[in-house]
Amino acid sequence: MHTVKKMIAFVVSVIIYSCSFAQEGNLLETLPVTKQEFIDSEKKLLATIDWLENTPLDQDESKHKSQYAILIAWLTNSPTVTIAVNSNILTFTKKNSELLIFFMAGWTKYCLENNYSTDTVKGNLAGVQTAIKIYKKAVGLKKDKEMQRLVEIEDKGELEQWVKDRLSKK
Repeated sequence: MHTVKKMIAFVVSVIIYSCSFAQEGNLLETLPVTKQEFIDSEKKLLATIDWLENTPLDQDESKHKSQYAILIAWLTNSPTVTIAVNSNILTFTKKNSELLIFFMAGWTKYCLENNYSTDTVKGNLAGVQTAIKIYKKAVGLKKDKEMQRLVEIEDKGELEQWVKDRLSKK
């Protein structure tokens, strides 16, 4: 019986390892040049975003930095995806500037998964939700009253209204 448990543990470990390795193999490593190359790279960019969301900030820091850079370069040069950064929304990045990248990643993911949507409310909402998801993991981030407040607002189901209110401010 003990041998069976060890064998099951070994098989599970191998599966987990191979799945994480396969995911990394699908990450975006080079910046596309043409519009078609950008379109063709979208699946890899989504894999990059998923990797960033699911890999703790204190794990593989150099890989995080390279993936942040490729994400920002992709976004900056993309002919298909545009996000609008609004300072009224991004107040939560003051103590944890890393959350800005996750905000942009969340908006980008929303845009790509919704036929290049240009809905600023939904894009901002997706970005804030991604930042909250990362903050809740609390690995490598400072405690922040603003983020705690956003977590509570999300828990109450009022985050979309918060985004709308912030976007309406001048």
